[in-house]
Amino acid sequence: MKHVLLYYKFVDLQHPENIVRRHKEVCKALQLKGRILISKDGINGTVGGSKEAIKMYKDYMNQHQFFKDIDFKESTSEFNPFPRLSVKEREELVTTEVRDEINICNRAQHIKPKTLHKWLEKDQDDLVLLDMRNDYEWEIGRFKDAVRPPMKYFRDLKESMEFYEQYKGKKIVMFCTGGIRCEPASAWFIENGFDPNNLYQLEGGIMKYVDKYGSDGFYVGKCFVFDDRMAITVDDNVLSDCDLCGQECDVYRNCKNRKCNKLFIGCESCMREMKNTCSDECCEYIQDPENQRPPAPNHVEEKHRNKGVMKKEASS
Repeated sequence: MKHVLLYYKFVDLQHPENIVRRHKEVCKALQLKGRILISKDGINGTVGGSKEAIKMYKDYMNQHQFFKDIDFKESTSEFNPFPRLSVKEREELVTTEVRDEINICNRAQHIKPKTLHKWLEKDQDDLVLLDMRNDYEWEIGRFKDAVRPPMKYFRDLKESMEFYEQYKGKKIVMFCTGGIRCEPASAWFIENGFDPNNLYQLEGGIMKYVDKYGSDGFYVGKCFVFDDRMAITVDDNVLSDCDLCGQECDVYRNCKNRKCNKLFIGCESCMREMKNTCSDECCEYIQDPENQRPPAPNHVEEKHRNKGVMKKEASS
């Protein structure tokens, strides 16, 4: 069993290139894999490895002058969901297209999962839940009655503000997977005239909420994650349909055609028939092995690339 961390912290870093170099050394020594972005604004990462390695990594971070007291979100996986380690310096920790137009320090106040849960139990009419994720993440799991994102990608937030104008004057709670997207999003909302006294962000995001409440809470379905697991199951509700046949399904796939790599929802029956591709054209194209992506953990009837066992169900 592998352990996976999701985390971020906004902190001023004068020489991010030095931290990138040191971070690579630490992660390689611990045999961690994952993706870590470091900028002058702080750090945003997700890494996976053994339970012992993850503990040592958290200890290292908590002893670091800039990264101590990070709110780590931890989950488990039957396999390491990252094929490699990537530690890079970036201009932004999360792409917003509004970095130069906001004051990241002027962002919405955090609320604990317990507070949001109590508010939802009261069924407040003036409470609006805004999902700050991509629309395809909303497709397989979300908070009950949450507003569907009007943007395919979070970076489209700037172009979506006209849609959000209808919620001015309401009590707004933003949420995303681990919390980082709500930080610049709430700053952008405030920059656009939303009342900071009525604007909140869920501390720790969906991950912290479902860690506390699981299937007994107000989040239903699955939580999309950006690694080879594709999603983490929260409860038994299936909220979406197979893109190929329309039957109830909530398993995301990446097309096996390496030139396509489309993200789509596909049931096991269709994946057998279509050989883990999204269309007849792609199915035909992968007859040449040179056109195939390496087998993914959620491909049906394919050998698991980490364990060498047959996978007939999607990992989640």
